[in-house]
Amino acid sequence: MNPLQALRAPLRCLPALLLAMLLCGCKVGLYSGLNEQEANEILAVLALESIASAKERAEGGDWQIQVDEGRLGAALDVLRAQGLPHDRYVSMGDVFQKQGLVSTPAEERMRYIFAVSQELSQTLRTVDGVIAARVHVVIPANDPLSDKIRPSSAAVFIKHRPDVDLRLLAPAVKDMVAHSIEGLSHDQVSLSLFEARRGVAALAGPDPVARPALFGVLPAQTAVLLLALLLAAAGCLMVLPWLLRRRGLDWRSWMRRQLLRR
Repeated sequence: MNPLQALRAPLRCLPALLLAMLLCGCKVGLYSGLNEQEANEILAVLALESIASAKERAEGGDWQIQVDEGRLGAALDVLRAQGLPHDRYVSMGDVFQKQGLVSTPAEERMRYIFAVSQELSQTLRTVDGVIAARVHVVIPANDPLSDKIRPSSAAVFIKHRPDVDLRLLAPAVKDMVAHSIEGLSHDQVSLSLFEARRGVAALAGPDPVARPALFGVLPAQTAVLLLALLLAAAGCLMVLPWLLRRRGLDWRSWMRRQLLRR
């Protein structure tokens, strides 16, 4: 049997192995339309859970996050537990921008309530340990000619990290909301605190399958396959001289003849 023919069988497997290596490193989009700060926050959280990810600039200057296809579910679970990406709040100035049309008093009132809710939600979101915050404000339209005045009210929703206890801050949160809305008393503010559940990756501990990317480019599985291919090629080169010697051939002369044939 020709030594070259003996090596053709493993060489035929190289394209299939290369294709498998590329499929193992296939990445899919996780989130898009992010600014750079949001993208960096997502990268940091995924890195803590040993989930390899990367960011790239998309059209329009936005950023998108990509992860390995096999880790998509785990990445979504981790980000959902951390409340990422964060809600985008609208400021008072954005709500009351100058526009050509004249708003009715009812529209102005609704815009004012929405703006106050957004401002308070954004402020509560900056508290350490808070993952998500929402403030729902109710400001009744009282009749100035009526003797019965309906008081304002507010409902505050806060989701916080499991390792943070926000119950001690409940009075301060209620005071801040009550002092931010005209006609709202401390008793008319309801506060609901919810502990965020831990992600599957956090409960199970570090994933033994997930490894840091090689040089920040190749996932660990792809690097292992590439190393196996290199070792297989090196083994073939080491076996070739031995096969040629068994046939009484000098491998240097044989290589020259093979090159001249081409």
